[in-house]
Amino acid sequence: MFASIRSKLIAAFVAFALVCGLAFLVYLFFIFDSRYPPLIIAVQILLLTLVLGLAGSVLAYMLGSAVTAPIRELSRIISGLTPDQIHTRIGQVKEDETGELAHSFNTLADKLQDALEDLASQRDRINLILSRMGDGIIAVDGEGCITAINQAAEHILGIDPETAVGRSFIETVRDYELDRPVRSCLKTKKSQQEYIDLRSKRLYLGLLVSPLVSEPGCLVLIQDLSRLKKLEAISRDFVANISHELRTPVASISLLSETLKDGAIDDTGVSRDFLAQMHSEIEKLGQIVDGMSTLARIESGEAKLVKKPVDISALVERVVENMKPVAGKAGLELNCCLLDEPLEVQADAGQIEQVLQNILHNATKFTPPGGRVEASVSLKDGQLLVTVSDTGKGISPENLERIFERFYKIDKSRTGGGTGLGLAIARHLIEAHDGKIWAESTPGKGTCISFTLPL
Repeated sequence: MFASIRSKLIAAFVAFALVCGLAFLVYLFFIFDSRYPPLIIAVQILLLTLVLGLAGSVLAYMLGSAVTAPIRELSRIISGLTPDQIHTRIGQVKEDETGELAHSFNTLADKLQDALEDLASQRDRINLILSRMGDGIIAVDGEGCITAINQAAEHILGIDPETAVGRSFIETVRDYELDRPVRSCLKTKKSQQEYIDLRSKRLYLGLLVSPLVSEPGCLVLIQDLSRLKKLEAISRDFVANISHELRTPVASISLLSETLKDGAIDDTGVSRDFLAQMHSEIEKLGQIVDGMSTLARIESGEAKLVKKPVDISALVERVVENMKPVAGKAGLELNCCLLDEPLEVQADAGQIEQVLQNILHNATKFTPPGGRVEASVSLKDGQLLVTVSDTGKGISPENLERIFERFYKIDKSRTGGGTGLGLAIARHLIEAHDGKIWAESTPGKGTCISFTLPL
């Protein structure tokens, strides 16, 4: 098949030669006459040559056009080919070298289209992975300009994606601590790892900056470790708090027992007083152990809910009435504001009662004499809302977000009593009911602790 054009050319030239020979024979037998003057004969031969040359030119043009037309079409298609037109193919052509060239082009185009589709698929998978990653990814070129950024990085750093790409890294993040490892990586071509505490944004970030292999630039991996750092602080505070809570009664019991051992036991009045103090400290230890046990059962799921229809207004009224003697001794006014009509929700009455007792106990404990505590029940956004408000000293913002942690106490001197587990237990019990609990407070103006229960 590869010799077909050559064969056509040879056949065309042979045919042309035969035509020329035939024309010369016709001239010799029918036109040539030796009696003609030489000038006439020369003119006749010249005319015959011109006619044959013109016929040869026409034949060469037609043959050349037939051969080059497919090549010109192929050249036109290739020169105008774009990624959007990669599906373009050359139609059926003659079975010769141009046909084989067209077939090769179509095969190459098929392979190229498959490769582009694979690349597009891989790009989509990579973009999906990057968009779903919790860690931020920023690609920076050799000039320090951002070439790509994922959603996590936009969220962590508060970057506008529409203006980030194409701008310099330092201009986008506006923080020299973040820019320092990036500049160092671009300069040294070595990976950089740093932990940066952005106190102004309350962020604790881990940065891993790696140089690109195939081109100048680097890849910045940003991990938001703020929650981990907060959990570490909570863990440290928890250990310190529980150590203090246990150490205080244990030290008191040890001191009292040693005093009794050293002879105070012989004094009936002193020994009875010491035994009463020891009993009080032991009860406190028991409360801590019971509270921790309760939390452990709730967090492990062992404390099963027994949900039944409960009239929350009646439950709140009952708990408030039970707490009124305590409030009266503290010189406080304790009231409740209930719904006009009974409204039942599916809940564990005992656990909701414990939540209310814990919240009311805190409210009465931290409200000075002459203050007021109120428990109210209302409807909000299709849920039942229970709020306990007081006119106490309030809670500062830095303490407000931590009051539901176990053993966390606003009174660092621990002079306020209690185990520091009441609100932690309340939070777990409300969340177990698919509700939410939160606190609002203004220092010096009191505190409101609210929780919702689904209807």
